[in-house]
Order: sequence, then C-alpha cells, then structure tokens
Amino acid sequence: MNVKSPFGLIALPLLIIFLISCAGGPSTTIPAPEAGGAESLPEEKVYEGAGQDESMLTAMNMAKMDAVRKAVIDMIGVANEQANQEKLQKVLYNTRNPNALVNNETFETLRKDKIGDDYIFEARVAVKMRAVDSILKANGLYGETSTAEEKTGEAAAASAATTAEGAETLEEITAQTGAVELTAEEKRIIARYVNNMTYMVFFNEEATEDPFYMKAAVGIANEYLTSNAIEAIDFDQVEKLKKDQQMAYEEETGQSISIIQWIAQKLNADVYIEIDGRTSGETSGDKYYGQANITLKGFEASTGRLLGSQPWNSPRTFSTASEQAAKINALQTSVYKAMPIVIDQAKAYMAKALTNGIKYDLIVQNTFDARMMSDFYRKMRRRAKDIKTVSQTAEETRYEVYLIGSVEDLVDLVYDVSDTVSGLEGIYQVVLRGKSVTFNTGM
Repeated sequence: MNVKSPFGLIALPLLIIFLISCAGGPSTTIPAPEAGGAESLPEEKVYEGAGQDESMLTAMNMAKMDAVRKAVIDMIGVANEQANQEKLQKVLYNTRNPNALVNNETFETLRKDKIGDDYIFEARVAVKMRAVDSILKANGLYGETSTAEEKTGEAAAASAATTAEGAETLEEITAQTGAVELTAEEKRIIARYVNNMTYMVFFNEEATEDPFYMKAAVGIANEYLTSNAIEAIDFDQVEKLKKDQQMAYEEETGQSISIIQWIAQKLNADVYIEIDGRTSGETSGDKYYGQANITLKGFEASTGRLLGSQPWNSPRTFSTASEQAAKINALQTSVYKAMPIVIDQAKAYMAKALTNGIKYDLIVQNTFDARMMSDFYRKMRRRAKDIKTVSQTAEETRYEVYLIGSVEDLVDLVYDVSDTVSGLEGIYQVVLRGKSVTFNTGM
C-alpha cells in the first residue's frame, strides 16, 4: 500500500536527507544457549542505553540497565521479554548493582544533559553476556520463543509467511503466555491475522513539540511500515476524517473514547501507534546538530488497550543543510529504532488476546421479536467464542461477537444459526464493512 507523505511543504532535498540516512532495526538475535550452548555466547557485547532521573548516578545506572535490557531482548526475544516483565524486574532489572552485569571500564558517555530537574545519560557499554545468561537460565526465562522469528530484519518475511509457519510462531507465543489450547486451524487463523494487521500512526496532540516535527515523525513511521510490507493507513486520510467528523464522533461516542481510537476503528486499523516526544538542535558555524527523544505507544484499536511502549533517545545527529534537517535525521533514527520493538510487542499481546476470539460488530435490523432474538443469542453463544449484547431496540440489536475466523466466517455462522431459529429464515445481509456486518431479519 502506498502512503502519501504527510510532510506537506517539506522540501524534496530534506526528505532525501533522512531517507538516505535510514538505519536498520535492532541487532541480530543471539541464539539461546539451549540452541547453541553457553559457549556460543560472547563473553561481552556492546550495547547503547539511555537513562533519565533527578539523580545523575541513577540516570547513569539506568543507562547501563537499558543496555542490559537490550541484551536480554537479543537473547530471549521481544515477545518473551515482554511476557516476563514482572519476573525480569524482580530478578534482573531492579538490581542495585548494575556494574555486576556490565564491564564498567568500557562505559562511554554519548550524551550527558540536563532538562529541567532531570539528568539525561546516553552511553555505550559492554554487557557481560554470560552473567546475564546465568540469571535467565536460573529463572527459566528462555521459554520456547523462536528468537529467529523475533529478528526485526525478518518482519516483512513474517507477514508474508505461509499459514503453517505462522502457526508455529503463534504456538510459541501462546506456550509462553499460558494461553488457552487452540486447534491447528485456529492457530493458523490467528497467526495470519497477527502477521497481516493494519497499523495507523498519529502523534500525541497534547505534545508540546512543534507539530511540524510530530507530523514528520508520523511520516517516518509510515515509511518504516510500508518499506517492511506492513499495511499502513494514510496520514492525510486520518487528518481529513478527524477534521470532517468531529461532530459525528461526539454524537456517537459522547467522547467516551479518544477521537484517534474512534478514527482507527472507522478506518479498520487493528493497531494504532501514538508518537510523543521532543527535538532539540544547535548550530555551530556551518554545522547543524539535532537530537530527538521520543516515545511510541501501541494500542489495540477495538478496545484502546495498551499493547506496548518504547522510548528512544537518539544520539546527536549532524547535517550540513540546516538545523531542521538535523532534527529530522534524529527523528528518523529514533523512530526506526523504536518501531520494530513496538510492532513486536503489539503482535505478541494481540496473539495472546486473540485466543479469546477476534472481535466483530454484528448489527441485526428489525428485531421487534425479543423472544426470537433471545433464541438467536443463545445459539450464537454456543458457536462463537463469546457474544455480548451492546444495545437492543425494536429497530435493531447490536452485538460484539468474538470468533476465531474471518468476517466472512461470521456471516456464514449467522446464516447457519438463523436456519435453526423460528422467524429468522428470511434474514439477509445488508452491508459488510471491515469488521462490521449488518443483517436484516426480513420481517
């Protein structure tokens, strides 16, 4: 899918600057010791980390532990790391002695700054891989995640993988998250769904950063999605709907959900990603420098549930063109680093959530026979993972149906069930749009 650039009047040379400088995703995943033995692990490996705190020492230690966290992700995979956050915090991340996990002699400060009352540290340090490995093994944290599937460089291949390969990935995810037992067909359906989700990216409208840079960040995120063969929704389409449908949004939701979530639902996005952050820049002679501190948050469009969050602080970037170009380079670096992590987080959490069914909206018109609709509800409940009545009037009844299958499978199910309900023999489909289908009882 081609996504229009949301940059408006940004000059073509400026776009070329940050596109040429595009960085790849995180480093290649390290084989787990179970796969290659502890000997396959290097003694040390260098990572970059960032920390922010009112205490300078605490900010430095946070930067070290951020480097350790990235080593853990390389060793056990994003999904496993996210699924075991509570345990990792207890046995590893909350240590009072980060120097036991890093080679302090290799500590290299990349950035030291103070913003308000907080110190900001970015550093490069060698992580003691075998020390980390021992803690992971002692606490059973390797699980069964296929770390090869976690490689950011394989994101595009995963989305185009066969359903059988997708089922293996899902089986590994559900094994470590304790999800319910699924049939082979259900695993294939969920894997196919997760690997082909549609993403919508927007910026936090309460951000204090210049909207120009926030829109630029959204454009960069969409470039990342499309370059990795991931379905993305056009930023201009989001902006237009937001501008034209404000009244409809207020009438329909009573502002009970955010307008961005509402738009994501309207545009049939599965996940929406919110970008927040700030940029800084400086000029020295004819040289320009920029930095970007951003946070990406992924949400499930249907519920607004947080799926993942990833901050990223860029190193200081350089441009000979302008300070604006330097800042966009910094945004590009941060977005390209954070996006694959948030996407992997979203996939892992969605795979677990979808074991309880994919949510669809079912609307049935002309439902004045309450007894008939009660019979329909009971029989649908036996066949679907779950069904909930949202509203019921004589004119129409709205349901949320949870089903492991496509919307077409839901249509077939409605027809099958209706054949067994007296009075619904004449039901017919009115419209199908995205994850919503409307029927008329024909009465």
